[in-house]
Amino acid sequence: MSAASHHVPVGLRNIGNTCFMNSILQPMLAAPYLNDYIINQFSNEKHRRPTPLANSFMDLLMKVRQSSGTAVTPSDLKN
Repeated sequence: MSAASHHVPVGLRNIGNTCFMNSILQPMLAAPYLNDYIINQFSNEKHRRPTPLANSFMDLLMKVRQSSGTAVTPSDLKN
């Protein structure tokens, strides 16, 4: 099994008017193939163009994976 499939789901804090953003992020954070790609290949790809949005999503994914069942605040991704 992959690293992305062994996590405890966590909530996302609503920081202002982000309920719609969070409703899209939840299924993205639970998508095993997307998460495997981000965790195992994205940062190592030779031809990738890092963008603030992609890097913020990767950071949020890592925070979600490292949290101990507490809610995570997606403020970097929102900004």
